[in-house]
Amino acid sequence: MKIGIVTFHYAHNFGALLQTYALQTKLQQMGHEVYIINYIVPRIYENYSLLSIDRKNKSFLKKIKARIIKIITIPLRYKKYIKFKNFIKSNLNLTRKYKDEEDLQKNFPKYDIYITGSDQVWNTEIVGFLSDVYTLNFGDEKIRRVSYAASIGKNEVQEKELKEFKEKLKMLDKISVREQTAKKILSKVLDKKIEVVLDPTLLIEREKWDEIIKNYSNVPNQKYILAYRVAKNQEYINTVNYIAKMLNLKVIHFNKKDDINEVLRVEENVNPFEFVNLIKNAEFIITNSFHATVFSSIYHKKFVVIPNSKTGNRVTNLLEKIGLENHVIYSLEEFKTKDMKELDNYENVDNKLKQEQKQSLKFLEESTKF
Repeated sequence: MKIGIVTFHYAHNFGALLQTYALQTKLQQMGHEVYIINYIVPRIYENYSLLSIDRKNKSFLKKIKARIIKIITIPLRYKKYIKFKNFIKSNLNLTRKYKDEEDLQKNFPKYDIYITGSDQVWNTEIVGFLSDVYTLNFGDEKIRRVSYAASIGKNEVQEKELKEFKEKLKMLDKISVREQTAKKILSKVLDKKIEVVLDPTLLIEREKWDEIIKNYSNVPNQKYILAYRVAKNQEYINTVNYIAKMLNLKVIHFNKKDDINEVLRVEENVNPFEFVNLIKNAEFIITNSFHATVFSSIYHKKFVVIPNSKTGNRVTNLLEKIGLENHVIYSLEEFKTKDMKELDNYENVDNKLKQEQKQSLKFLEESTKF
């Protein structure tokens, strides 16, 4: 089958690109011809372009200030920008670029199946609205439409959004989401069966990830702690500093402004595979990132998660599902009460994960065969 995926493939962050790559890879392993439909939602382009700025809700003076900051920081951001651009070009099977939604509507790719997801493709705070592209309201009616692990990214939506979901998701033939909360929300307005499935990164076996990242030698010669956050949290900073002192190890982290005491290095120019390699080789990981949690679990690492208040349910749902809920903490004081042996216990985790993988792969197989 020819399959076209729409997702946040252009976002220059680790999770977005790793989940895109993983879904493309798994579908290829299943024998399909897979393409990433190269449509980039304007808000995401604005976030990751070297020069453009997000113009939404900014006064004239703020726009000027933002533009000046963008220009001044180009040398600092250029290496990272190029790394991500090269990663996308080298690892994703992209279609020709669609300049806007109208272009995609008029010149849609003629595939057998469209898939939307994974990632927060139905989060209106990221896209700005419930997009016809990410709800697959384009193309010939005969094309099968499937969502795989699509995320709403929040626990509640307004009544107006519910009505939009009811209207825009009626074109989908098969629906799956990444979180139980999303299923609960959509079940209020949709008569169709909604399944909860794993993020695509969890469908790729550990041995396959090892093969993918084996040529990336960005790991230091000394032991280290890895700290990675997607939202700033003082408890996260406090916990990183406490664990570094406790284990007498230095920290690799990614946010220059964070007040980390024992720093080995600040990573500013790392591609997604290098990121996975750093997780694989870390002694301990502190994070509030969903995908850092995923790879910490895949590699059976000692780690703790301090959930993000807005999107932490994604992480906690996953850890409860695979039996690692004891890795969640909400404060440094809570961590101090932990028995460290708990964080090294992966008994039965792989069995639970295999069961979840089996169900998720069954959904993908049934959704992609005629």
